[in-house]
This record gives sequence, C-alpha cells and structure tokens, in this order.
Amino acid sequence: MAIVDAHKLDLNLLLVFEALYLERNVTRAGQRVGLSQPSMSNALVRLRAQCGDALFVRTPSGMEPTPYATALSGNVLRALDLMRATFEQSAAFDPATARRTFTLLMSDFSQFLVLPPLMARLKQVAPRVRLDVSAMDRDQYRAALESGEADLAVGHLQELQSGFYQTGLFVDQHVCVMGRDFRMAGDAITMDEYLAANHLVVTNNKTDLQIDRDLARQGHRRRVALSVPRYLVLPPLLAQTDFIVTVTEAIAQAIDDAIGVRWCPLPFPTPLTRIRQFWHARYHHDPGNSWLRQQIAELQIGATLRKIGSPCPRSEPVS
Repeated sequence: MAIVDAHKLDLNLLLVFEALYLERNVTRAGQRVGLSQPSMSNALVRLRAQCGDALFVRTPSGMEPTPYATALSGNVLRALDLMRATFEQSAAFDPATARRTFTLLMSDFSQFLVLPPLMARLKQVAPRVRLDVSAMDRDQYRAALESGEADLAVGHLQELQSGFYQTGLFVDQHVCVMGRDFRMAGDAITMDEYLAANHLVVTNNKTDLQIDRDLARQGHRRRVALSVPRYLVLPPLLAQTDFIVTVTEAIAQAIDDAIGVRWCPLPFPTPLTRIRQFWHARYHHDPGNSWLRQQIAELQIGATLRKIGSPCPRSEPVS
C-alpha cells in the first residue's frame, strides 16, 4: 500500500469509500453519493491508486473490505461525520418538553423485548414523546428508512445489514419449548423426538424457515400441526396441548412466567438471533433520533433474562 499524500487526496473519494463500506455494493453505493455505476467504478479505481490497496474485493456476498480498508474505516467515517456535524445546524432536543412522534419498525420479538421497558423509561423522562410502531411488511423497511417515513428499525433484520448505521442490543439463541402434555424419554429432547412431535410454528419467525431448510438438506421433515402469525397465542396453546415450539430463550422465559413450561436446548445448532437498531444517514445527527437510540441502548435488553442452566427435567405422568 502507498503512503497517501493528503494534499493530493480528492476528498470526494472519501465519500465513495464511506458509501462502499456501508453498502458493500457498487450500484447502491453510487446511488448513495449520486454517481452512476461506471462513475463509481472509476472513482474506486482512483481511490485504489491513491491508497495502493484493492480496498474492496468482490465476493459472493458483495464488495468486502480488505484489512487495510477495515483499518481505515473508523477514522474515515468519524472524520466525515465530524464534517457533516460542523455544517449542520440542528435544533436542540429537550425530551422533557418535546412533543415529537417517532415511527419505529419492529419485529414481534423486538416489540416484546424493547417496548415495555422503553415506554416505562419514556414515561419518566419524556412524557409527551409518542411512539408509533408501524405495521408495514419487512420488505418495505429499507425504503421506509431511506425515505424518512420511519425513524428507526429494531430487530433481527438481516435485510438491513448493509446501507444503514446500526448498533447491537441483544443476542439470543433458539430453544425448544414443550407444551404441558408433551412427554419425552430423557432429560433433553432428541432429534427423533423433535421430528416426531407436533410442532407449533410462528410464521413471522424466519428462523423456522431456516430450520426447515436445514432439516430438509439432511432428509428430515418436521410435523407442523399449527401455524400462527404471532407469539401472542403461544401460552394458551402450550397450556392445553402436547405441541412444541422453537423460539428464543427470551420468549421461552415469558411463556414460562405466564403458564409454567419447560424448555431446553435444541438437538441441533441454529443461528443466533441478534437484535440491533438501524437508522439511515439522514437521521444520524438528528438530536431527537440520537436521543431515542441512546434510550434504547441504555435499556440493556437481556441483562436480566434467565438462561438455560441445566437440562430440562424429565416429564412425569399426569395423575
């Protein structure tokens, strides 16, 4: 890599670097900075020449940064943020008196985890602030954030992993929750017991789709007895059936608190659920949006949740 002469560096190329780092896609990065794809590719060539490094390499998942680009990214993005903040004149946000409405995009799981403690906090520090949780489909989240229709998105939202600022809030894993009438031979559910059971599936939980695909690749298939769109009906269903359901530990704990159930690890690995908050560059320096993001981050979601500490107890016959 070459020693970059700051006097000869075209500062517009830093915007190109930022766009590519955030988008991981030449076309979308060009749209972010107002350049056509050929112009964006030409800018990348000039940027590579000045830095003496490939910076971004094409992979099946997109344009991935080289180690050198990753090392540069922190300082470059902070420098651009500082420049923008210098030229932006934003009104101060006073939560005690503000009457602002924030529109949020939230998965069912994130609503369950975030809204109760968040509303309790806002009642104390921002009594006139209102939250509007949109019911729009997830495939519209990206456009809503880009247009300013929504202020913030919260959830395990893989479709927003590129092109947006983001911070992590909570990581959880999926477990198996058994209905009261479910019986198993040992202390933990086996693969055979899992496959033979009557499954209750929450269609909004995309992990269920991944589980079915993974099982199919191994030549297995679950017996789905009932599909429901929301988590709300899980407690009464599990209280009266032998169904089992695959959910995160946070949901399992809530069901246990409501009706008393058993849950234990799955007999196979699943991807972790990573709850994050996402926002568009247009709101990155907005005082109100920044304040709300801080409130959510300070909730420390998951800090008090119970985790699996031992295998599930063996089922006992109902007398």
